[in-house]
Amino acid sequence: MRFSALRSFAADPLLATASMTEDQRSHPVVAAILRRRDEGSRPGRRSDGRRIALVIEGGGMRGVVSAGMAAAIEQLGLTAAFDEVHGASAGAFNGAFLLARQASYLTALYQHGFGNPAFVSLRRALAGHPLFDMDYVVDEVWRRQRRLVVERILECGIELHCTATDVQTAEIVDLTDLRDGAEIRCALRASARLPWLAGPPVAFRGRRWLDATIAEAIPIRVALTTATDLLVLQTRPHGVRHTPLHGIVAKLTDRYLHRLNPALVELVRTRSERYDRLSERLAALAVDPVAKPAVCVIRPPAGSLMISQTENRQHALAVAGSHGLRAAWMALAGEDPELLATPIAYPRPLPVAARSAPREQRPIVHETL
Repeated sequence: MRFSALRSFAADPLLATASMTEDQRSHPVVAAILRRRDEGSRPGRRSDGRRIALVIEGGGMRGVVSAGMAAAIEQLGLTAAFDEVHGASAGAFNGAFLLARQASYLTALYQHGFGNPAFVSLRRALAGHPLFDMDYVVDEVWRRQRRLVVERILECGIELHCTATDVQTAEIVDLTDLRDGAEIRCALRASARLPWLAGPPVAFRGRRWLDATIAEAIPIRVALTTATDLLVLQTRPHGVRHTPLHGIVAKLTDRYLHRLNPALVELVRTRSERYDRLSERLAALAVDPVAKPAVCVIRPPAGSLMISQTENRQHALAVAGSHGLRAAWMALAGEDPELLATPIAYPRPLPVAARSAPREQRPIVHETL
């Protein structure tokens, strides 16, 4: 027996350490979502006169929390109950994978794919290049290694809205009406382009874009005007306030943004205050029985693990993702589930050319994930 193996023992990251108690099935928004599922309602063929939006907060690697929440929505069979999905930064990633029926898939990738040195490299940063290479994730990992099935997003009938910060106007802008896979991938890059840490602004539709969370971390603005009901997924536990940038990162960010547009510097300096104010407003709307639109908020409970936007520890990411999944499951199904780390099989989609060929002529394609 090799006793040295005992030194590598790792605790189960999915073992429940925080209690999930917020059952929100009686909330009118959740009740409407559950009713749509039970009635078999589908996008474009509604009969209840409502328009339900899903709003997903990001926050870099902390997006694993809302990814876990999206995975709960997927596993509970609730995705088709929504008419539009709004995501900011990593929240846009989570929304896209949810519409592609791959939310659980992405939740696991936070622990592995984002830890790849090809994505984040201090050596690369010391050489004067971006610390984070999001283009590698979007264009390489999600197109070839762990494919995001954009065809399902385009065919699902649910609108995908990716928000981003306009460099020229320093305003949050809604990127939607995405017509093909290239536009979806470009909108995802734009929504999550951290200033200087991830490279220059993304050019898309004749404008330049930076990370959505500079202007608005919770992409609520458009949804408030288009929907009758909103389900909002937040990544910070109850009682945790937004923390502003500090130290050398804050100084370098200010210097970089000032060269692009001085108004962006003010956005960064005020975003903690704006975030906390918006979070308080959403909490008030969530308990207002006559609020229009109706708003329901799902957050991890106080005491849940809080991680930063640059977290890279696999154990911490697994715990945070499980807390998100369990919090949403409790809110939507009324029970705190037990989680197990077991592989999930996803069918490999055929390439577009094969999908459009007559059935008897479609080739057998073997893709390497």
